[in-house]
Amino acid sequence: MAASTPGSATHTGPWDAIVLGAGHNALIAAAYLAKGGLRTLVLERRDRVGGAADTSEIGPNLRVPTLAHTVGRLRPSVHRDLDLKRHGLALMAPDIRVFAPALDGGPSVTLWDDVERTAEGLRALSPADADAYPAFDRLVRSIGRFLDELGRSTPPDVRAPGLSDALTGLRLGRQFRGLGKGDSRTILRVLPMAVADFVAEAFEHDGLRAAVAWRGVRYCAVGPWSAGTAAVLLQ
Repeated sequence: MAASTPGSATHTGPWDAIVLGAGHNALIAAAYLAKGGLRTLVLERRDRVGGAADTSEIGPNLRVPTLAHTVGRLRPSVHRDLDLKRHGLALMAPDIRVFAPALDGGPSVTLWDDVERTAEGLRALSPADADAYPAFDRLVRSIGRFLDELGRSTPPDVRAPGLSDALTGLRLGRQFRGLGKGDSRTILRVLPMAVADFVAEAFEHDGLRAAVAWRGVRYCAVGPWSAGTAAVLLQ
């Protein structure tokens, strides 16, 4: 398959860029390359594209994502730049973010999109955790916004820094100070932590700890006691 320069006929070579694999990340990269005017070729050994974002049919009329079950890391800029809505992409925001049934038949853990609704549901498990959840959610969102901005910033040229590098540093510095003393100290302390230890500081119920901590180890091939997994949760 080929991602040709917009406005041109399908190109047959030579190519300016060759992308190996047609997963969702590769397709985005190829689209940007082609959008930038490069003659781009995408090679895929399967007869379908999408990679982890592909849809698999695991039973009669039962279709599920192959792996990528959320789009939390799809940046709005990508959605806008590639005009994905016009090409048919429709996003859903489910009311329930996480549902974790208890193996022993006890109360399940449900994390709703609504923080107060989540806290109220947790009261049957642990009144202390119900009281702690809104503050924990606020902390994770606050640090997550800063880390997202940090991740979207172009790293400075340390060999020959220019004005743009200085301005980027100043902007990030202001945003870091905007976290406040409490959150700025917390982010420095928790980023190297294991996610199991991070959630254990906030909650006492094992079911809730697991329901929150799993997001720190998905796609990582590590366990919840591995150093640095708290940073994955906060992203």
